[in-house]
Amino acid sequence: MRILITGAAGFIGYHLAVSLNQSGHGLVLVDNLQRGRMDSEFKELINRPNVTYHEADLTESGVYESVGDGVEQVYHLAAINGTENFYNIPDQVLRVNVLSTLNLLEWARDRAVKILFSSTSETYAGTIRLMDGLIPTAEDVPLCIDDIQNVRWSYGASKILAEAAFYSYARVCPIQFSIIRYHNIYGPRMGFEHVMPQFLERILTAQLPLEVFGGIETRAFCHVRDAVAATRFVMDSPKTDGEVVHIGNSREEVAIRDLATLMLEMCGADTTLQIKEAPAGSVNRRCPDVSKLRELGYESQVSLREGLETMIPWYREHFERAGA
Repeated sequence: MRILITGAAGFIGYHLAVSLNQSGHGLVLVDNLQRGRMDSEFKELINRPNVTYHEADLTESGVYESVGDGVEQVYHLAAINGTENFYNIPDQVLRVNVLSTLNLLEWARDRAVKILFSSTSETYAGTIRLMDGLIPTAEDVPLCIDDIQNVRWSYGASKILAEAAFYSYARVCPIQFSIIRYHNIYGPRMGFEHVMPQFLERILTAQLPLEVFGGIETRAFCHVRDAVAATRFVMDSPKTDGEVVHIGNSREEVAIRDLATLMLEMCGADTTLQIKEAPAGSVNRRCPDVSKLRELGYESQVSLREGLETMIPWYREHFERAGA
């Protein structure tokens, strides 16, 4: 099968592409490298047989026509993410995330292709702040923006609009799609902007004692190997057409300060935590209800400790090379 992946040089996109390539699929990989990285791992991937790479801007009209010939499935992962971007370039977060999706839907109007759209738990962050008793959170939770003046919502709002666009287009043309919402995916090559790699950077470069901002907040982390397997499962299941499915691991909820303590232990660092004030707008608790995914037939396999055992060596090697 010929498959298109947008955002293929990013964290999940790269791991998804490797998995699909190992299964023998022909791949068309697209990224503009604004956030994705042309590192040695991605270079090795795009030089494999049956893999084609395009550096392209998906906000431009006609791009999907030039890269999508003959594809049967599209994994639409391309987006501007990252908390700093939400605050520093909220206009571009909205523009890129929305236009890349609308252009895809226009291209797909009269094509026999299934699209899997990558959304986010940020879509209902405002709902959780306003309503009690919604955690673990199911797919049918109301989506709301609790503070329209907070530009952090540039990302969550872009994903809400994109989700609505799929259902609106499907009302007037036969577009086949599924929507997934990722919940705190982690693993090797995930970048340096999220809590786990930030902790590892401070630990492995001896920026100690380890600063933890907040710390009582809890998150349920899902290893990228599970996320990729679940993503493929949702794409290939006929039961998920037109459905929203949460992808995460509800069994691995942990307080951020306990996560920091575990990472210190696994890195062999003998130090203490230095607790600082939590960032403004941070959600106290986030944990998905993944019973829908479980009922469809997929169950996460990787524990938090097992996942960190795959992640820490990758970052240790990176920081050792950087310090050489």
